[in-house]
Amino acid sequence: MPLHSELTIRRTRPVVVIIGGIVYSILVLSWLFSSGVSISGRGIVAVIALGYAWLGMFLTAAVPLYLFARFSLLTPPLVTLWILGNTVYQWLYGAHLHPLSSYLTVWPLLLGVTLVITLGETLLRVALDRTSGRFGLRPVF
Repeated sequence: MPLHSELTIRRTRPVVVIIGGIVYSILVLSWLFSSGVSISGRGIVAVIALGYAWLGMFLTAAVPLYLFARFSLLTPPLVTLWILGNTVYQWLYGAHLHPLSSYLTVWPLLLGVTLVITLGETLLRVALDRTSGRFGLRPVF
């Protein structure tokens, strides 16, 4: 692979991850705030709460995108979409009293669940790669 295209790929991955995280956070936060979720604090407390919510939504998308792009792991984006879909389901059908605000506040737990499931895929793929030489962890781009 020529040096130029390798450098382009190394620059493309962070751009995709950052843009994906920003787009996801804007879309999800717009949906949540337009659906009635609000920040009740004032001043610095409100700034910290908004930063926590934005950072959480950014990382909820950026970490799975990075793991997919860098290691071709499928479970991080799939689990993230499943968790978001489950939140939408709970919001639509009233299966949870406050699914939207919960999504904003417990994002570290949800990201942790995603990473634990990802660890399972990683271990399986490393074992398959060592035994069969296939399904190894390789960059998508």
